[in-house]
Amino acid sequence: MNITLKNIKHYETMSEETYCFEGNLYVDNKKIGRVSNRGTGGCHDYDFSWKKEQELDQWCKDNLPKWKMFEQPYLEGHPKFNPNGKYKLMDTSLEFHISQLVGQFLEKKNLKSLLNKGVIAIDDDCNNEQFYQWKFAKYKGTEKQKIIDQVKKHIEKSDQYKNPIVLNLLAFDKALQIFTGENK
Repeated sequence: MNITLKNIKHYETMSEETYCFEGNLYVDNKKIGRVSNRGTGGCHDYDFSWKKEQELDQWCKDNLPKWKMFEQPYLEGHPKFNPNGKYKLMDTSLEFHISQLVGQFLEKKNLKSLLNKGVIAIDDDCNNEQFYQWKFAKYKGTEKQKIIDQVKKHIEKSDQYKNPIVLNLLAFDKALQIFTGENK
């Protein structure tokens, strides 16, 4: 079963504790209905039957990968935080899966925007969501590809960067995988 979300609209200014969004839920390319969340920390709202929601939720729990939740009362940075603490395996519910789909949509949207605005490079010293950027607007009148090529030459010659990768030169899916840290 392939559960996807299409026609997603995200309302960043209304997102408080969770994503404020709406979208169409599809199962195996067949539209099931609308899903939305008001962004205030509550559960998603579905405009299809609760029986269908329960069926999809159970399928997600039975078939999607489980995820680890740290099982301790203290957050990182607290003196009693134990980095070797135990993890609890959690089922991936329909709710969690949809939230992941919205997050992936936003990551794609963000990277597309960044790549359209400048040259984006990542190296071994970059942590999650860290990158180097050379904005195209700074080099008005110069072709984007020429800027990309010049930046590539610059960072390859420089000792400042460790194994740099210019994301603009990769297929989008590969660039997204590197940008989101999925390849680590």
